[in-house]
Amino acid sequence: MAEKFELRDVIAIGRTFDEYCRMFNLTFTRLKGAAILDAGGGVSSFTAEANGLGLNVKSADHIYGFSPRELESKSAVDLAEMLSKIDEIRDNYNWDFYGNSTGLAQYRENARAGFIADYKLNRAPRYVNTGFPWTVFTGGEFDITIMSHLLFLYDEHLDYGFHADTVAELLRITREEVMIYPLFNLRWKKSLFVDRIMGDARFTKARFTVKKSGFEFVKGADEYLSIMP
Repeated sequence: MAEKFELRDVIAIGRTFDEYCRMFNLTFTRLKGAAILDAGGGVSSFTAEANGLGLNVKSADHIYGFSPRELESKSAVDLAEMLSKIDEIRDNYNWDFYGNSTGLAQYRENARAGFIADYKLNRAPRYVNTGFPWTVFTGGEFDITIMSHLLFLYDEHLDYGFHADTVAELLRITREEVMIYPLFNLRWKKSLFVDRIMGDARFTKARFTVKKSGFEFVKGADEYLSIMP
């Protein structure tokens, strides 16, 4: 069995509103009236679906400097790459939610299609072209910031300095809560950066809590990190 999910770099794979709500235990009541940021949102349809429900959500990613056509092409290639490998490593995953690789592909395609359609119509002001760790946002601009499948997952590609600087930036722009999922890396193990971040003297004023997630695809990856500024 492979020791890790082999990827050359961070890929543009999207998740849906339903998946986000499960990952972070989000409810409409919690989100209603809040200014929300999907940090590193990529081609997820969370922002599109949330705004369709009357919520106030923006997404931030450096890939939003690309045109809809360019992102449609890149995300199609990245999705095909991911799906081509999934059956070989399927034993590392819990298939209760998706059922099988076909179900997984459908969710990923739905997220991608929902994003592309909204990106074409509402690129500004919903999709902000800004990278991490440093963003264009003002201090305390958002009530809630969520980050899915970037920090900790790519701990081979993004070093600890990037992780710590990004957490610092998320805390700077967020008033109430920062949430990060998953805590596992591409080796299907909890990232060593999780405990290191929580014990970093730079963040002594923040309150860290590892919380149970309502979502588990990678076996054992059923927690997210909640950070209160």
